[in-house]
Amino acid sequence: MKKIIYAICVCAALFSTSCKKSTTTTIDPVPSSVTDIDGNVYEVIKIGNQYWTTSNLRTSKYNDGTPIATGLNTSNWSSATTGAYALYDDDPLNDITYGKLYNWHAVNTGKLAPAGFHVPSSTEWATLVNYLGGSNAAGGPLKSTSTLWNSPNLGADNSSGFNALPAGFRATTGGYSSLGNLTYFWGNDERNSTQAEYMSLNRNMANTAMNGATKTFGYSVRLVKD
Repeated sequence: MKKIIYAICVCAALFSTSCKKSTTTTIDPVPSSVTDIDGNVYEVIKIGNQYWTTSNLRTSKYNDGTPIATGLNTSNWSSATTGAYALYDDDPLNDITYGKLYNWHAVNTGKLAPAGFHVPSSTEWATLVNYLGGSNAAGGPLKSTSTLWNSPNLGADNSSGFNALPAGFRATTGGYSSLGNLTYFWGNDERNSTQAEYMSLNRNMANTAMNGATKTFGYSVRLVKD
């Protein structure tokens, strides 16, 4: 009688094991690129635990298809309170090389980036900088070694793959400045009612700088994965 009971218990145990529900963990695939609404494709790389585009944004439309204002003269640029972009010196070749220069009002719409990405906050910029050694060291790993940077391009080795180029900026007065020497990237957060956050790189420094700038400046935009 004991043998029969033992056999029944073994069979029950085997049956119970075979009926267990299997579970599958879904992991989001790592993106190698992202495409904006204009069809521009941006390579994506991992730096630390973040995923960044390796070139500057070039979209002429918000992600809902609405065109972004452009072609503003100096007066209209300096007084703009809504989103706009410019090409450095109004030259289409600069768009191809450096991307567009957006005022912060365009950033503030929250509609510049394709799905799954966004314009980074100052906190996300700080995370990137800290991963690369802090503000006194991160400039070198972030800057491209391209000759588009004027000499001396101190510390530049592009070891992060971020590939920052010296895109210059459009000033609040509407003029263009510092192509080859500097680049500024907007953050998506305000510093105060008239200024928003940015991160910048300089040919004469191996460090990075983060500060606030008037929202009508035209700066470059990078994207980070949500």
